[in-house]
Amino acid sequence: MESSLQFAICMKSQGNHVVLSGVGGDEVMGGVPTPTPELEDLLAKAKFGTLAHQLKVWALNKRKPWFHLFLEAAREFFPPALVGVPKNKRPAPWLNPQFVKRNREALQGYETRLKFFGPLPTFQENVSTLQVLRRHMACEALPSDHPREKRYPYLDRGLLEFMYAIPREQLVRPGQRRSLMRRALVGIVPDELLSRKRKAFVARGPMASISDRWTDLMEFTQHLCSSELGIVDSACFSSVLQRVREGQVIALVALLRTFIIEAWLRNLQVCGVLPDTKPGVPSASHVLAQKQLENSLTGSARTSRSI
Repeated sequence: MESSLQFAICMKSQGNHVVLSGVGGDEVMGGVPTPTPELEDLLAKAKFGTLAHQLKVWALNKRKPWFHLFLEAAREFFPPALVGVPKNKRPAPWLNPQFVKRNREALQGYETRLKFFGPLPTFQENVSTLQVLRRHMACEALPSDHPREKRYPYLDRGLLEFMYAIPREQLVRPGQRRSLMRRALVGIVPDELLSRKRKAFVARGPMASISDRWTDLMEFTQHLCSSELGIVDSACFSSVLQRVREGQVIALVALLRTFIIEAWLRNLQVCGVLPDTKPGVPSASHVLAQKQLENSLTGSARTSRSI
């Protein structure tokens, strides 16, 4: 992609070999403004008076009934087979049902229910989230354009030990995400940065890309390798793209990952690695559509991260 090439040229011209990554910032520093972990701790500690107060405060901030917040916290203590899987954790609807059935545990992120006894629910969730980040980092490809080392300051062991030991209410407060980080940086970082609002997830770019390259994308999705291997339902996938074109909101991150997997499978097909396939080269329009859409989606995903 053009942005990656420009970044590599910039690093090479300055002789830089290390990149600091923000991966883990939201997960560790309280960047996700949800009261659920805090409420789970209060439930496990049986502090019902404090629980009632926090439910009231967060309900006003979230503009949601307090009972809904209570159910969101309580359901994590029950097995998914009993209370169901939250919508945000369900596999993408365009995946083949048989593929989902065989790989359900992996597609749902190896979710496990919280335990009342033992470590606090927040610590249990922190350990689970750390495992997710480890799996994510293990799947990242090494850069080939300019050799460089990527470091993760938010995943420093000392920082993790400290952040996992302090109460959850220090990290996230009603109306203030990354609360501890913001308070610690007062006088160091300009107030304009500390008090700025979280960037909304930009969906306009990917939607415009799909609309502008609709013909190429329709041709691109006619012969999906992932469909031939029983991973993606091509008809359902095409209908999802149609919904995006019409302006409906869908899981853009899952859509991006589908295109990445398709590009990887096509590369294996070109190299003749996939069984019962003949080496072939996708058309230029297919490759261009895939790369441009992936570029738009990646750029949109990056805008969801801020201090």
